[in-house]
Amino acid sequence: MSGKQELIDKLTGIKSSRKSYYSELNAIVEEMKKKNKQLEVINRLTQIHVDKSWEEVSSYLAAQLSQILSFDRFVLTLIDHSDLLFYISEPEAANWSCRFVKRRMVTKTAMSIEEFKKLLKKEIPDHYGTSVCLQYQAGNIYGFLTLLNQEKVEYPQEELELYRRMGEHVRISIENIHLFKDVSEKVNMEAQLIQSAKMAALGEMAAGIAHELNSPLTAILGNVQLLMRDMKDGRPGKMLEDIYQCGLRSKKIIQNLLTFSRQEEYQLETMHLSSLIEDVLGLVGYQLAVSGISIRKEIDPTLPPVSGSRNQIEQVLINLFLNARDAVQGKSNPEVIIGTCLAGSEDRPFVSIYVLDNGVGIEEDYVSQIFNPFFTTKESMKGTGLGLSVSLGIAESHGGKLLVDSRVNEYTRFSLLLPIQENEGGEEYEKGASSR
Repeated sequence: MSGKQELIDKLTGIKSSRKSYYSELNAIVEEMKKKNKQLEVINRLTQIHVDKSWEEVSSYLAAQLSQILSFDRFVLTLIDHSDLLFYISEPEAANWSCRFVKRRMVTKTAMSIEEFKKLLKKEIPDHYGTSVCLQYQAGNIYGFLTLLNQEKVEYPQEELELYRRMGEHVRISIENIHLFKDVSEKVNMEAQLIQSAKMAALGEMAAGIAHELNSPLTAILGNVQLLMRDMKDGRPGKMLEDIYQCGLRSKKIIQNLLTFSRQEEYQLETMHLSSLIEDVLGLVGYQLAVSGISIRKEIDPTLPPVSGSRNQIEQVLINLFLNARDAVQGKSNPEVIIGTCLAGSEDRPFVSIYVLDNGVGIEEDYVSQIFNPFFTTKESMKGTGLGLSVSLGIAESHGGKLLVDSRVNEYTRFSLLLPIQENEGGEEYEKGASSR
């Protein structure tokens, strides 16, 4: 028996009973499993896709770190010039959800981890935080990783060291994402400049063509009027009247084209929605009609006028009409509805101009992306991905909104909301809007 025990001692280095041997062996196996799990998590922390949003990055980090560390919430904090960007991830069922908070830094000097802890305690007073720095190799701090707990937790030194080493791996991934976003932003800016140059050249060409057409059209209208004095009755008189009316319509289209293509400063003016919509239909209505698309108007003539840049609002509506035209291609009964109504949002009255089509609709995964610059589901030669982005910017510059509601293979409705001016009967219409 003594020889057997001696052999076990030599093989295991454990001078104990068989029961104690197996318990210690199990402890070693569990420790090895724990180390393997840590290595797996560290490996996954270096595999964060560079095209992920910061919200997705924060949720991913929280999900990975929660496998080896215990905490209630996780915060990825990034320093952007004089702003602190908090991406706070919280457990939600089997996943992690993230919310974004932005705060202005009091000073523009570099923030130390001690200063950050004080700020975080002020921002989230009901939690205790354990933070590590994200810093460049030169030593500049550009962010923090923070584990939040409702109760004060004293992590073992081993876990704190592991957390610090993980911060090093996360730092590399985040720096790669920063680099990718910087490069992508530069590429997008270059593409936008190229597209802007194309649009400017197109505007100049359109203005030149409009001027060239305007001169002979003026002569045509003048001569037709002279002929109409001599031939007022019968079929020739009716034909001359038709020619004159078509000439007037063509002249109005050219005038609208000149106004639309003119590069001018942002100028406010009072606009009646009915006349605004008629001008837009004068520009794009024919394109829709020859495509076999029926246009239906649901205009409320009692709505108050709005204040804004006529050219820019027309640009938004033209973009929406052209998108609707593309969406209903291939439909057996293509239809586009243009309408106006009152809309209440955030206890503030708005006038809504909506464009509704019965086209292919927008997939739910794309709805949150359609206003991003250069995002498009159209073929490369049919869309630039700038129309809705520019339209949203115009709406917001007017203090309004651009909303979308869509269902795949059923409809898409874009609503341009413009605020009602108080001096234009805002109080009266506010009651009407709130009652709807």
